[in-house]
Amino acid sequence: MSRSRAVARGALIAVIVMLSGCAGSAPRLYVNPEADMAYYKRVAVLPFQNLTPERFAGERLTRSFITELIIADRYQLVEPADFWIILERIGGTPGVSGAYDPKKLQEAAKEANVTGIIRGAVSEYQIQRSGGGDSPILAFDVELMDVATSNVVWRASLAKRGKGRVPIVGGGERTLGRLTEESCREMVGRLEKEAF
Repeated sequence: MSRSRAVARGALIAVIVMLSGCAGSAPRLYVNPEADMAYYKRVAVLPFQNLTPERFAGERLTRSFITELIIADRYQLVEPADFWIILERIGGTPGVSGAYDPKKLQEAAKEANVTGIIRGAVSEYQIQRSGGGDSPILAFDVELMDVATSNVVWRASLAKRGKGRVPIVGGGERTLGRLTEESCREMVGRLEKEAF
């Protein structure tokens, strides 16, 4: 094999390895085997908790996830802002720790006429800079909680890395916005198959 052919083959293998290692993993999913999924028709969505230094990460993930839930057309959704108004009125907003009082959540859920509450947390939301280019990184989890029992109905988590710029190949999610949209679509798609 000629030297130029060996170099080209080595470069192609390196690109394939780099691209295959960037995607992340499929969503992890737990579905409570005792839950009656048909019971959860109208649910409230809490703003996702932001555990990252990026100021708007929680808000961006919340909006993107709600968009995908609307497209899936599985639940009647009570928007976070509307549910928040109820929580404020009854003194049920979270404290500094971000924790909600379960009794206040039940009270707000009863007023909003919901049987479940969707809540989540964003643990990673950043652009990672490296020699191969800039890559968006995202990690979050989300769950549906039964209002009456506080039991988890389903819970999913996802960690994903977008692709950096590769001059020869190109393509892939290069912004946090695109990676967020793709990740929420993937997670709701998995929920549709196994939890809805």
